[in-house]
Amino acid sequence: MIPVDDQVRAVVGAQFRVLYNRVTGGSIGAARVFYWLSMAVWYGLVCFLAWLAAVALPEVRTRESLAAVTSTILLGATAFWQLMPVMMATSGLSLDLKRLMVYPISYRKLFAVEALLRVSTGTEVLIVMAGVFAGLARSPVTPRWTAGFLLVFVLFNLMLSVGVRDLLSRLLARRGVRELVVLGIVLIAALPQLLIVAAPPEQLRGLYQKYTAWTPHLPLPWTTMALLSTGTFTGAAFAGAGAWLAAAAWFGYTQFRRSLRWDAAEVQSKERGRRGLAALGVLEKILELPGRLMPDPLGALVTKELRTLGRSPRFRLVFFMGFTFGIIIWLPLAFRGYWGTERSGENLLLWVSLYAALLLGEVLFWNMLGFDRTAVQAYFVMPVRLRTVIVAKNVTAVLALLAEIVMVTVALAVLRIRFPLAKIPEAFGCVLMITLFLLAIGNLASVKSPRAMDPSSSWRQASAGRIQGLMVLFYPMLLAPVGLAYLARYAFERELAFYLVLLSGYVVAAATYWVALDSAVEIADKERERIVTALSAAQGPIG
Repeated sequence: MIPVDDQVRAVVGAQFRVLYNRVTGGSIGAARVFYWLSMAVWYGLVCFLAWLAAVALPEVRTRESLAAVTSTILLGATAFWQLMPVMMATSGLSLDLKRLMVYPISYRKLFAVEALLRVSTGTEVLIVMAGVFAGLARSPVTPRWTAGFLLVFVLFNLMLSVGVRDLLSRLLARRGVRELVVLGIVLIAALPQLLIVAAPPEQLRGLYQKYTAWTPHLPLPWTTMALLSTGTFTGAAFAGAGAWLAAAAWFGYTQFRRSLRWDAAEVQSKERGRRGLAALGVLEKILELPGRLMPDPLGALVTKELRTLGRSPRFRLVFFMGFTFGIIIWLPLAFRGYWGTERSGENLLLWVSLYAALLLGEVLFWNMLGFDRTAVQAYFVMPVRLRTVIVAKNVTAVLALLAEIVMVTVALAVLRIRFPLAKIPEAFGCVLMITLFLLAIGNLASVKSPRAMDPSSSWRQASAGRIQGLMVLFYPMLLAPVGLAYLARYAFERELAFYLVLLSGYVVAAATYWVALDSAVEIADKERERIVTALSAAQGPIG
């Protein structure tokens, strides 16, 4: 058994107090109100799913059907718990082992804390599981107490999540392997989408009926635990659940122990030593090109920012996901009917590019000072205006986003997804206008709520913060000018109407950016001590 004693409770309790102070501290303002509203909407939807499970499961009249439905729910819960943090490139709360290794805490206790912290990546699943528990307890075809086997399912996912997180942390730190891992994750995530566009509804229903018929015989973790939680007690079900729980514990603990002996800095240092000098020289020339075309000190700052992003695993990961995972999400728009020879995605380039802008927001817009950390104090003492520094970061963000759109265009061409050539400048124009709004809000967010970020970590360790979370809520509002442009094209049936409305949107976006830039510079000058302190704050034992 994994020990849970005072040491474990002390670490978890300290983190709970940190989170409590972070949530309840500070003044009550518009940002905090909107943050709580957005959280209420999201978790309201999750609670609705839990209520739906609690109400619908008792209506299933046979134990076999109940086991099949429960198995499907547990399959979705496992996929969400294990894959969603990877797709969002976030690890939730996790131990900073380098800080805790100096304390007299055994590895087994550290593993227990790490497993408990995996709850932070599966909060939504736990809420839904509460609804499933209530539904199974109210079901007339199964004893109430059998729903308690869902706790075994939760424990299985907690320990499995530790192993998945630690394994991917090591893989994502290796150059070349990182891209292959992300590509594999993208392909796994593509399976549901490909099934939707590849098979008609009748075929999908037939596949589900076959799955439900084979549910009692499939040796999968969600099927065996679904059988036990619905009261189907067989030797195979007990043996399967025990075996999967033991396998998750072994996998999680062994990967956790390997992470204790693993040094990311040493791996990256060796990879830098093996890097080809010729390739490095070509890359340096490419990164220096924009800076040479701009006057100093703006050009020098842009070159520095491009080099910082190019060497950041965090940026490279989300950049790669933008033109891979983004295409997978919107792929059904490229097909008419089911999978066939006719593939056309007129607006696919625009949708994927807008998704890429949202994905890159954390590293380019919403927290532009995060990678600088303690070095941000240099901006307040160098003989360079702070306005120039912010403009350089904004120019770098625009260049990176343009490169992303180019990669999306190339990827769509490789996949042979046809779209009119006129959609290319249209996508560039729409995304650049949205980018001006993102830069305006991001500049203010960066000085009002700065957070230190580790550029060497592919994972997003901490939560995105209140203002960054609000960006997801406001993002659809920023699309209003683009929607008006398309509406003008539809109403007047003229391309000129589209570009005239888009041009008016640029005027509003440029004015918004200029006013926000002045405000951000003024705030940064007045609150420089607070900004430097926030970006210099070291992360605690749990990040």
